[in-house]
Amino acid sequence: MSAEDRVGRDKARIDEWIRYAETSGESPAIDAATVVVLRDGDAGLETLMLRRNSKIAFGGMWVFPGGRVDDADRHAAPDPLEAARVAAAREAEEEAALVIPPRELVMFAHWIPPPIAPRRYATWFFAAGVSDRDHTIDDGEIVESDWM
Repeated sequence: MSAEDRVGRDKARIDEWIRYAETSGESPAIDAATVVVLRDGDAGLETLMLRRNSKIAFGGMWVFPGGRVDDADRHAAPDPLEAARVAAAREAEEEAALVIPPRELVMFAHWIPPPIAPRRYATWFFAAGVSDRDHTIDDGEIVESDWM
């Protein structure tokens, strides 16, 4: 499937999800994006996991690179899906020093917690394959990493 076909299919799905979110949520959810970074490892497929500093939100948890969609991400993109792609790529670079072009990110899910959730993030999930690229964590927000 070409990149243009994938983007067209993603836009149709995202329009449906946006309509659902606008009619189903009681409190607005914060836009967020995450990227599941994948590589071929010695024992098979591996994903990069990052452990967050215990002194910040979601502290101590193992996560995929990701975070909020910022205003700058929205200004760099024409629609919510593209802004999420920009945010996911930015977060991968900030948290793991991985440069992944936004167009290489494949969207595979969009999750919105139910209105009862105390903190709601409307999170876009992307996947990206990388060669055996090195990554570097900042030892601030991210304190540990591992290919799992």
